[in-house]
Amino acid sequence: MVKLFKEEIKGVIFDLDGTLLDSMWVWEKVDNDFLAENGIAVTGDYTEAVKQMHFEESALYTKNRFSLDMSTEQIINRWTEMVKEEYAYNIKLKEGAYDFIRKLISKGVKIAFATTLFREVAELCLDNNGLSFRKLGVECPLVSIDEVSRGKGFPDIYLEASRRIGVEPRECMVFEDIPLAIEGASAGGFHTCGVYDKYSNNESNFSDLCKNYIQSFAILLQFID
Repeated sequence: MVKLFKEEIKGVIFDLDGTLLDSMWVWEKVDNDFLAENGIAVTGDYTEAVKQMHFEESALYTKNRFSLDMSTEQIINRWTEMVKEEYAYNIKLKEGAYDFIRKLISKGVKIAFATTLFREVAELCLDNNGLSFRKLGVECPLVSIDEVSRGKGFPDIYLEASRRIGVEPRECMVFEDIPLAIEGASAGGFHTCGVYDKYSNNESNFSDLCKNYIQSFAILLQFID
């Protein structure tokens, strides 16, 4: 157990994209490249809409919005091809994230990851950054959004993550980088902390919406004895 923002915490659930991972630039690139392949220009409202959906939802939305002559499975497969190499080799953790997680584990805190990423891509990235079971030596469950029935505006994915680590929501803290996800976790009774990301929340009042908020995980290291 550790104390974070004056709360006694036994479990921590981390989002990946934009929270632990400095990765949101990849999705902007994929949006642009995929739509360009199909003769379509990206618009801001499209990017905002799909970043809050899980893959099947966003693939169906993309197919219908632009009347693409592709199945949702074909869209998902193409997206996977485009991002797989980047996540496997090039995407890195944000400042202080690895040391923060190792410190939490050393204090007996249970860790889980809750992501909208494809599981295959997420697993490659976690392993490349030293956060797989093979490298940590500790099981930290990974829950993908396609394993639950609703998106991150609801608590489902966080409830499943807390179930897998055996910690009640009231003793868990969720770290996220978008308002909708903070709202979803809060609705499930979790403590929450917003994380700054220059792509996902730099131009919003995100920090004002969060009870707890950090610019960097490195800040929290000094508060864990």
